[in-house]
Amino acid sequence: MHHCLRITEILHLIFGYLVDEKVTNTNVAGAIRHKDIAGLARTCKAFMDPALDILWRTQSSLSPLIMCLPAQFWTLTVDQKDGVVSLMQEPSQEDWLTLKGYSRRIRAFNHTTLHLPSVCENIVDIVFSPDLSDELFPSLHTLNITVLSGPLDPIQFLKYARLPQLVRLRFMIPIFYRKWASDLYFTPASVPSLQALTIIAAHAWTGVSARLAVNFEQTPYLRSLYLSHSLYVLPSSLCEMIRLQFLCELTVTLPEGFDVDVCPSMQPTLPSLQRIALTVRSLDQCTNLLSCVTSCELGSIGILHRSPATQNDICQLFQEIGRICERYADFHTLDIQCSHKNKLTAYPPFDLPRSMLTPFLACRRLRVLKLGSFGVLDINDSFIAEITLAWPEIEALHLRGPKQGDALVTLEGVRELLRGCPRLQSLHMQVDARILPKGEPEMQSISLTALDISGSLMEVKTAVERYLKTLVPRLESLNMKLPRRPVMPVLVWPSSSP
Repeated sequence: MHHCLRITEILHLIFGYLVDEKVTNTNVAGAIRHKDIAGLARTCKAFMDPALDILWRTQSSLSPLIMCLPAQFWTLTVDQKDGVVSLMQEPSQEDWLTLKGYSRRIRAFNHTTLHLPSVCENIVDIVFSPDLSDELFPSLHTLNITVLSGPLDPIQFLKYARLPQLVRLRFMIPIFYRKWASDLYFTPASVPSLQALTIIAAHAWTGVSARLAVNFEQTPYLRSLYLSHSLYVLPSSLCEMIRLQFLCELTVTLPEGFDVDVCPSMQPTLPSLQRIALTVRSLDQCTNLLSCVTSCELGSIGILHRSPATQNDICQLFQEIGRICERYADFHTLDIQCSHKNKLTAYPPFDLPRSMLTPFLACRRLRVLKLGSFGVLDINDSFIAEITLAWPEIEALHLRGPKQGDALVTLEGVRELLRGCPRLQSLHMQVDARILPKGEPEMQSISLTALDISGSLMEVKTAVERYLKTLVPRLESLNMKLPRRPVMPVLVWPSSSP
């Protein structure tokens, strides 16, 4: 055997490439690769430890670990769908610690390509008890609680587990919490090294909002926070959250009426923030929060607002984003959408002048620009020419509002946009396609895969479609839905009285 194959670090890299931990529709290939790793572990002593490290690195269930106990302790019940491992008698502390040879290699509990039996809930409680969890899992850095058992209460579970090395935590608020009117309190004292936290609500929470309180003072090293849109964080927790010194990625819903100005503190507000995604009632909430952010590396802003925006709200928000772009030259993503587009039809349309977009032309690294919640966008071919010069790295460009207006961008402008932005993958825009450019069309883009020009003006739809597919031969999605025709009122003449 070559000397390099006796170096543990090299073997870890080689064996790691054999295991695909991404979840796919089929687990056959994943099972075969895991069998290959198991075979390597039995090949020689030099391969055994590195192969076992890879084999146990990520688990989607506790069942493989429990089945390493002597056979008299456990049983496997198989039904039509899944298997369930349960205990016939409870092992002693010494029996549990015999599993350390395997459990110490587990670095993550998460979804994998392997379909494994589940375990009874009492097994989860025992294994992650304060006396065992720290002993059995000294290397655990990622925990997705949803893979451990079925209706597990994550908040109660985290009260007792001791996982000082845990870096990533993900859990779901179960359905039965809907019956409780009181707020939910999560104190992450058991995970002092936490850097990434994801909390989502079960699907049955749709249309229902849960009020959550998180003690962020116990997570001083938190770098990534994702809270699903149906979870409302209490203002007291938000005041703690915006003072986190290392938070880089934030996805959160702001409660109505939350004001960052009522959170006095000598500490800076989100000084390390790089990406933010906000769900808010109105755009002025975003403007207030963004005006207080002190980070000089904020490069991505996503906003989902529930109430229709006024032109004044948009102007103030764009001015604040413009100041952020001045602080950070590599600003790359802006996505503003409205969650209830049906409400927008009740408001009169307004023009969004191109002068409001002009400051963004200084963002030379812009890759994503999506504006889909405003009125009629005043964009023409000359502005498209400025875009091609300013944003050569643009990948997604969606400039269309809910209101249909007179499209000023022609197919000639679309062709120039594709020619000047070779990385463009998705384009949504209303165009004036009534006149095809002169001359035979030539291929202009091999990267564009999604094109939406619904609501555009056109004379011969088939000719426009043929022209676009010549410009973009690798197009996978093309939406050319014609604009709705206005419904004319039916005039009924009153009948003459006899």
